[in-house]
Amino acid sequence: MLDKIKLITSLAVLSIFFIVTSCEEVLEETTEDISLENTLGESQIGNGTTGDVSDYFYNFGEDLSAEFYRFTRSNNRISFTYNEYISLYGNVPPVLTLQTFPDYLVEITSNNSEATQRQLIDSLTIEGQVLEDSVTILSERFRNLVRMEWDTEPQVDLQRYRPVNSDEVQESQTVVYQDTMDIITYAATVDTPLISGGIMFVDSEEWTDTTYYYSAELPLSFSHTFTFDDRTQLGDDSLMFRINTDCNDNGIWDPAEGSEDLGNGIWDPAEVYLDLDSDDEYDLSEPYEDRNCNQTWDDAEVFTDSNGNGIYDDGEPFTDVGNGQMDEEESFRDDNGDSIWNVSEGLFAINNSPSTMLISWADPVNPAILETVEVGDSLVTRWGITYHDLIEQFIFVDDKTVEAADIDSQVVLYTNEIIAHLSTGTADGEYFISKSVWDDGDEYDYHMFRTDDNVYKIAQPSYFEPYGFYWSDSDLESGFWHRNVFDEEILYYTPSGELRDGEIVEEEYYDTTEVAIYKIEKRFEVGLDTITVPAKKIRGYEEDGTVICYQDANWSAATIDDCPGADTTITSSFKVTRTLTMTMIGSGVEYGERNETWLAENLGIVRDELLVRWSELAGTTEEWTAISRWELGKATTSGIGSTFRMAGQSETVKLDQFDLLPSFGNDPYIFHRNSGFQRVELPRNE
Repeated sequence: MLDKIKLITSLAVLSIFFIVTSCEEVLEETTEDISLENTLGESQIGNGTTGDVSDYFYNFGEDLSAEFYRFTRSNNRISFTYNEYISLYGNVPPVLTLQTFPDYLVEITSNNSEATQRQLIDSLTIEGQVLEDSVTILSERFRNLVRMEWDTEPQVDLQRYRPVNSDEVQESQTVVYQDTMDIITYAATVDTPLISGGIMFVDSEEWTDTTYYYSAELPLSFSHTFTFDDRTQLGDDSLMFRINTDCNDNGIWDPAEGSEDLGNGIWDPAEVYLDLDSDDEYDLSEPYEDRNCNQTWDDAEVFTDSNGNGIYDDGEPFTDVGNGQMDEEESFRDDNGDSIWNVSEGLFAINNSPSTMLISWADPVNPAILETVEVGDSLVTRWGITYHDLIEQFIFVDDKTVEAADIDSQVVLYTNEIIAHLSTGTADGEYFISKSVWDDGDEYDYHMFRTDDNVYKIAQPSYFEPYGFYWSDSDLESGFWHRNVFDEEILYYTPSGELRDGEIVEEEYYDTTEVAIYKIEKRFEVGLDTITVPAKKIRGYEEDGTVICYQDANWSAATIDDCPGADTTITSSFKVTRTLTMTMIGSGVEYGERNETWLAENLGIVRDELLVRWSELAGTTEEWTAISRWELGKATTSGIGSTFRMAGQSETVKLDQFDLLPSFGNDPYIFHRNSGFQRVELPRNE
């Protein structure tokens, strides 16, 4: 009992009451006489379809890990479909992982300057401290092309070369450096300006320390050049992608035939075909080179074997026949743009896939099909042109630069331990935490949510700068600024906890800030949609000890888990469209964001796309540019987190403590502008 009495007498009771007064306060003023659509009060909307938001969105009390394929404008992949990417690159697109932390809650609270006033501790302050640190520079990650193999499994008109790639290649370089900084130590009652209204109990004899780092405006920069002596790949205009347009097969350009099907004045051997059944006869199921563009296999032209040697010799009579059709003017690659063919310009068009079978005429009597093309292989065309290095091998020089914060000072803050906090507000201020992580780099974002009748997300208000009418050429911060406060915004309107087809909510107001006045227009809309994403739960099967992947039967996979995502169609998803228009009063510059999200039952987000726009010319339509798209690959959940939550074992943490948690990857909270889950990264000038 004596110990308990001693503890109680050492407690200091800190009562915190708030009057919101700030020169940086954002004033929200709704406009007058504007008809805004709002269906929240209507009982019947759309076609009547509803869905419990807990079935279509995430239960943040569960342990979730969702893997998305990420397509962005910054890496020039936004226009590719998932299947096109796999087909062209022989690898899956970059992956982004969304995960939750059900055993942690973050507390977002109000400001109180008196409780956070700091006192300098001179004896623990050090100037000019030298610390050693390191950064790791990573090269580009790629796969070398080992060979191309002709795939005879599909039907003949779908056959093509398939790539066989090496294991992933990547190198790293660690740079050790020294940083000089000042270490400054303070003491305060509480550790952050983010404290809540109400009553807070602190132990004045117990201290905890928190370390903050402050960096110079310009970061430290470290560069390294990686050299790969033997990188291999197909060229952009590889022969495999060329579609023959020399339709009379004479090696030169010809005008349209007009009304007569003409021969070419040259004896034509049989079109080469792949004799799959080894019967020395062409069959309809066998691929061939269609040299005369008539979509039909043609045998050799009949000739008189004057010398009886069994092969055609120059000068021997032959029957010169056409290709059975009236050919139009032959197209060609007009390299110099003069619309006149010359012998250096190719008679071909470019296909999207490597579906042209390669034939080498090094032996004109016995031309050979290249079923497998390996590094160093070459071929000779019928007209004697030699192409070397069908798979090009080259020295790849990869210059990489990484930045590290140039730390000016390290601030250590000693604060009293908080014993308890009683909130006088209606909300407890606790938010579930999720994190999206780029697997192809060090980028990540934190997202904080709570659910009530609606789904709420914590955000820091941000706005484009006065001269913001441009695509940013560097970081997003060069085009946007943000306030150091937290606002709660509605991510999804879900009256009575339901998503409803036909829901529309429009909002309009003015934000008066210290930089400018902005007109804010928001529109929230819900519809139904059918969507196809590479999220098939079972990605393949085993047959005779071999793993067969649904997406690509030739994919090299040791287990079914190694297979790439395969398409599945979801016929009853909710499509949520959130549109923001931000207009700077005075300049009239207008910026738009549109976030389109597809939600599927028991899966959550299956596709998420972000589009942006800037002011268009007067009288023109809006021009939206897609800058990022996520497509679900797979998602796993468990009830472990909710078990801890029900037992009251979730730990409440503050934003500045994220870097102390190993389960968070020791990654600190850093502001980035987000629209929903998407980071807003404006594309560079194009």
